[in-house]
Amino acid sequence: MISACSIPTPPSIDRPRIMSFLADRLPLPEPCGDGVVSYSIAVPSLPLSSSPLLLPDVWSWARPSEGLALIGIGVALQRVYAGPDELAGAMPSIRWDHRVLEGEGDRPVAFLGHGFGGEDPSGLPGGLLRIPSLLMRYQSGRVDMVFSHSGDDEPADVRQSWLDAADRLLLSLQTPLPSLSGTVLARLSESPTQDVFHRRVEAVTSAIAEGRVEKVVLSRRVVVAGSRPFVPARLVAALTEQHPSCAIFTASFGSNILVAASPERLVACRDRRVESYALAGTARCDSADPFLGGRLLCSAKDRHEHRLVVGWIEEALRGLCETLDVPAEPRRMTLGKLQHLWTPISGVLRPDAGLLEAAHALHPTPAVAGLPLATARQILTDLGETRSGWYSGALGWIDRGGDGELDVVLRCALLNGYLAELSAGGGIVGASQPEAEFAETELKLQTMLDALQVA
Repeated sequence: MISACSIPTPPSIDRPRIMSFLADRLPLPEPCGDGVVSYSIAVPSLPLSSSPLLLPDVWSWARPSEGLALIGIGVALQRVYAGPDELAGAMPSIRWDHRVLEGEGDRPVAFLGHGFGGEDPSGLPGGLLRIPSLLMRYQSGRVDMVFSHSGDDEPADVRQSWLDAADRLLLSLQTPLPSLSGTVLARLSESPTQDVFHRRVEAVTSAIAEGRVEKVVLSRRVVVAGSRPFVPARLVAALTEQHPSCAIFTASFGSNILVAASPERLVACRDRRVESYALAGTARCDSADPFLGGRLLCSAKDRHEHRLVVGWIEEALRGLCETLDVPAEPRRMTLGKLQHLWTPISGVLRPDAGLLEAAHALHPTPAVAGLPLATARQILTDLGETRSGWYSGALGWIDRGGDGELDVVLRCALLNGYLAELSAGGGIVGASQPEAEFAETELKLQTMLDALQVA
């Protein structure tokens, strides 16, 4: 866990030199109506830190173990959607021009995300696509700034707004994260209560015994308060230190800020190569008990739950892919106090398929909903379950060429001042026991609770 004393000292940056470099290269943008125009500039010697997340209205996505990070500020274009179905057709409707001013010119990026489906009690939109006015992209030591614009504003004003945004971003890189003592957490509410959750597990196992459904994923929502306001940038720093192999992302919705460290890749596309993670079957991880991993791999209940997810993802991708590779046996993914059964499924997409088509085919997977999907969702509705703060939805990015990644919103917190809303769930199959399933959700919640104590 990160502590106040382990927060890194921000590096020295020659801001005047970099601003002069940008001012010499940034053109007056062309008016583009309802389209988007973007300009890419390779920028030398910029460090990566969580400090830009101190800025308001920031969206970010990173996978530290792969050396990729995206930080976006401002809004060039934003579109709100009712839900995942509408979002699937978002990119073809955007007229997007891109010019490379310096360097190789990475393609510009839009952030996008959506909830589980249906009305979100937190008030977040069903789906959203956002092209930031300034994107900083780190890729294996290389840094690109991408400036984007939409509309017919005065070109000189747009250019100046870009330079102002770049200066704010550079200044933030030199700003240390606030050095604060840990916060004390108080649990304010949980939904459903433990008794109600137990009854829901029993209702699902009864439905399974009757042959109506094979699996249903039940979730819980907990609201905690800190003894001081939470600092999202500190939470991201803690999660990055604890879980570098996860996708770590933030999304700002006014006073609400979503932060997550997701282990579950819904879909990633790179030059028609596609990959999705089947992640189902969970156990605690304890260095004092080295046999826990073997027990998970041998657990009939967890392997059955996992096979349901693997088979469903395979079927969903088969119709979109020219080739598909599905490993015969799961591996273990270890994340702090948790370990999961994990099968990475990969293939080559057909020329007419892309990231959004694959995401639409995959979400929601049985890992977050159940199987058969329609029956599982109806059971969730009948039981009164609602999902808030985009929990079990998806969030990620897509570039102008259609490559990108979407990750399931798990291990997440929706922050608002002193308050944090957390969610966690578990897959219920025929052999599930209410007490064990409740304990699993508590274990999953603990990942974020630990990080919040220093946020």
